[in-house]
Amino acid sequence: MAQANDKTIHFGWFIPTTGDGVGFGTLEGRIPAGMNLFMDVAEAAENAGFEYALVPVEVNCWEAWISCSMVAARTEKLKLLVAARPGYIVPTMMAKMVTTFDQLTGGRVYVNLIAGPGGAQQAMDGITFDHDQRYAVMDETVEIMKRVWTETDPVDYTGEHFELQGAVIKPKPYQQPHPPFYIGGESAAGREVGAKHANVYLLWGDTMENTGRKIQEIREIASTYGRADELRFGMRLQIVVREDEDDAWAAAHAMIANATDEARAHRERMWEQSESNDHMWELTKVEDFRIEPHLWSGLSTVRPGAGVAVVGNPEQVAATLEQFIELGCTEFCLSGSPHAREAERFGELVMPYFASRRAPEYVKN
Repeated sequence: MAQANDKTIHFGWFIPTTGDGVGFGTLEGRIPAGMNLFMDVAEAAENAGFEYALVPVEVNCWEAWISCSMVAARTEKLKLLVAARPGYIVPTMMAKMVTTFDQLTGGRVYVNLIAGPGGAQQAMDGITFDHDQRYAVMDETVEIMKRVWTETDPVDYTGEHFELQGAVIKPKPYQQPHPPFYIGGESAAGREVGAKHANVYLLWGDTMENTGRKIQEIREIASTYGRADELRFGMRLQIVVREDEDDAWAAAHAMIANATDEARAHRERMWEQSESNDHMWELTKVEDFRIEPHLWSGLSTVRPGAGVAVVGNPEQVAATLEQFIELGCTEFCLSGSPHAREAERFGELVMPYFASRRAPEYVKN
């Protein structure tokens, strides 16, 4: 497992388990979810040199654990960053699922812990935790998982949300001491749990000033747990790269051009208990959605989640990522639509700028 002082640059991609297309807020040209789409994207990402692929969890997504398992069985070295919601699966069962996956794939699973959007989506599943309670459940879940993975004796645990007597998990992890956790969040509760437990604190796209401030604040929290040197930082970003800058901006604007007023209004109502999502919406309140010369928030008008895109030619996109690296980021979990083609494009046009700072096994010759 990489440490915080490891300056290697890591790239991840995204498998859109809701379906794929070239535009948001419209069904025109939509590629339906299913094994054909998932494998097209996974194989493109693996061939392009991405180390892992994030598989999301949300009401419109296909189930993440099963999707990840199916993809892992059909790829060779691509790791799967499975989005997991503590509270939906008890900690001991989640721990067993992770280490079974870890052992069967020879260490090809990472865990992206999601507190969930709350509100109507949570109510659909009968989950009644409020915002801070969801992070408290996450905190206890990670504590339990780490203990049952690393301790040799049966584990007893008494917390606010879970109580265990004599818990034993087999198999133990393949990755040592355990598969890495990716955690993010804008709220105080999210930052506390992420600083305490994350191997990678995954930030959503933002201005350089805001990103630098967040990294400093989260490092200060991590230092209270003695983890300032362990915690790494990553960026969750969209990518629109073309050989010509004008073509890149045209492609970006085309992605939202056909979105309906209904789709935009629906997006504004989604994820009503997510401070991260609220912040994405705030970033759309700037002229032409340009929060930085090559950072564009337009996608956040039509989709929830991490909607800030890096837009430009290969040199401009690489330079923008370099700015995040200078702030302390060493991981980039990226998306681009349609995902198979855009993974190939990023691999061809942008990854060569970072070849000397990547793990050799992921660099294309």
